[in-house]
Amino acid sequence: MTLCPETSASVMKTGMTLLSGKIRDKTYDLVITGPGVFNSAHAVTAYLEKSSPALMLHIGIAGVFKETGLDIGDIAIATQEHYIHTGIQTGTLEKEGLPFDLIQADFLSRKGMYPFDLDRVDHYHEILSRALAHKNKFRVVKGPFITVSTITSTLEQAGLLYLAFSPVMEAMEGAACAHVAALYGLPMIEVRAGSNFVGERDKSKWDIDQAIKHLGAVCSLI
Repeated sequence: MTLCPETSASVMKTGMTLLSGKIRDKTYDLVITGPGVFNSAHAVTAYLEKSSPALMLHIGIAGVFKETGLDIGDIAIATQEHYIHTGIQTGTLEKEGLPFDLIQADFLSRKGMYPFDLDRVDHYHEILSRALAHKNKFRVVKGPFITVSTITSTLEQAGLLYLAFSPVMEAMEGAACAHVAALYGLPMIEVRAGSNFVGERDKSKWDIDQAIKHLGAVCSLI
């Protein structure tokens, strides 16, 4: 683990793994949540009940929307997370807000929307863009993400999602982590690398190894 030197490891009763270590002058705890909103919400909550980090860096791979012009391996920083299954069903993919807050006094939580601090997003986007500009191997952008519990299985459905929400990437954990971070008043940054195009089910066209490699390079700079 060259980019993530481990000094200790522990496993909780549920099997969640927690690695701790130090990179240069920064200490870190790495929580491996597992896939999906429920695993993520559980893992982050269990960790935050015993720890008080200064920042949550949520990282992972994701599906890239072709309409953005991004390619597999490109990096995106979320400006907002949106759990698109939250709300009241309408005749479209977009939903009306629930008649109650999911986070007290947070109106946007009624639609599963979690905006991030744009100054912080801009700060990390600038750092990564400047550090990686000379390599010209992959792009670093910023934009809204969506979180789903049903994997998009066709390019046609992916196009409809893009028309409805204009997202950069689709994944299965971000909104859950953002929700828990908001409950604990913890600042969060989400960074993902594209491993496939949203709606492409032929895994021979995916490149998870490249996405993880690029993600590792990014994490070493934050």
